Amino acid sequence: MNMKITNQITRYYILFYALYSMTQRIIPISVFCVGPLAGILYKLIVGVGGCLALVYLVSGFKKWKMNSLFALLGGFTLVLCITTLLNRSYNFFDNVLGVITFGVQLILFFSYYHMTEKKEFSFTIQLTAVASSILWNICCAISLAQYLLDIQYRTLNPIGNTVRQGIVDGRLFGIFSDPNFAAFTSFLVLMLLAYTFYCQKTRILRIYIGISIVLNIAYIVFSNSRTVFLCVIGTVFFFVLLLTYRRYIADGRTSVKRFLLYAVRNLALSLAGMIAVYSLLFYPMQNFGKQMEPQRSETDLVRDDVGGDNVTNNRSTIWIHYLDLYKKKPVFGFSINTALPYATEHDPEGYLAQTQYVTHNGYLSLLVETGILGFALMACFIILMLIRNVKRIQANEKISPDYALALSLVVAVLIFLVCFHDIFFTVNIETMLLYLSMGVLFIETDSQTAQSTLSTQTE
Repeated sequence: MNMKITNQITRYYILFYALYSMTQRIIPISVFCVGPLAGILYKLIVGVGGCLALVYLVSGFKKWKMNSLFALLGGFTLVLCITTLLNRSYNFFDNVLGVITFGVQLILFFSYYHMTEKKEFSFTIQLTAVASSILWNICCAISLAQYLLDIQYRTLNPIGNTVRQGIVDGRLFGIFSDPNFAAFTSFLVLMLLAYTFYCQKTRILRIYIGISIVLNIAYIVFSNSRTVFLCVIGTVFFFVLLLTYRRYIADGRTSVKRFLLYAVRNLALSLAGMIAVYSLLFYPMQNFGKQMEPQRSETDLVRDDVGGDNVTNNRSTIWIHYLDLYKKKPVFGFSINTALPYATEHDPEGYLAQTQYVTHNGYLSLLVETGILGFALMACFIILMLIRNVKRIQANEKISPDYALALSLVVAVLIFLVCFHDIFFTVNIETMLLYLSMGVLFIETDSQTAQSTLSTQTE
């Protein structure tokens, strides 16, 4: 297949993937995409992605330079296959499909930036940002209207039971299945739109982006998602440190103590600024609905498993029980979809069997699913990627918009994983953006290393 045609198909595959992922978080749409239709769509995503990944794998094999990062990914994939075989008595077909999904997404998205021209990549990101934001803006607007009108109700969800909707416990669920995932999706959309705003000069488009930013910020505020607030703070802190360090290098300074003092000062100022913005603008916005509707029913549909004395919303309890479960299979783990079935069979009266909660921590998911071997390999991969990028940042060269966006997305997703379950083997928009971004970071750092080597040889 012609590579230009492959890249064009991949562009619209990425757009479809993003829209599909978003619809799974919108209750009215996801309810209709159940049963055979859900299976068809999922297999379509994996099947088409697999064909594209195969083309990239064959066409780009000679273009890639093998290094330790690829060795780590290969070792992790091997561990994933071994744990799938060891746990074949539980959900074997689903586990195999999860392994295939992981391989397809990693190859396709990680390769895309390397296999296409930078202008084409940028256009793909901008197209995805604008098209997906239209769907998400409509859903945010409907959800915000539910907040202002004090609409609370129960509705059928894809697995057949009823779920709370509207405004619950002071948090805006709206028409989304979960305010945390919805707010994080809005945060991702904001970063994609900010990138598009920087790249595009069209006035109408910039006005649309401005309206979109307001809608998504409003939803994030009303969702009252502490996890997403932490993601925002963490991402801002990262870039404050990045800019401080870049300025430190540009000025030719060598005192580490002086850099640390500047870093602490700038972090303190940025935190004070965020607190001021939240206190003066966002906190009053959170109470706006109550001012509009004084008779708001605050006790309706309130969860009885969380409260003021449960700061982590039961996450600490979930983590403790999953760590206890991990001890049953510490080396290779339980594979992708085996932990809960195993817990249900062997301890039917236990906490996990009764609640059927997932880990609510992506790193813990990785540990439970692939054991200490898989966890160590993936941890080494991520750490090595970060080390490569520290070296890239140390180079006193201009940082491209693609690289800045990729850094933002990787940092945000890695922070989000602290409180929410695995994305490595699933079809989610954050999974796609994480692998796409890692591909950008890899190529940018690889190119910078090659240029540095060439300059050294020339000298």
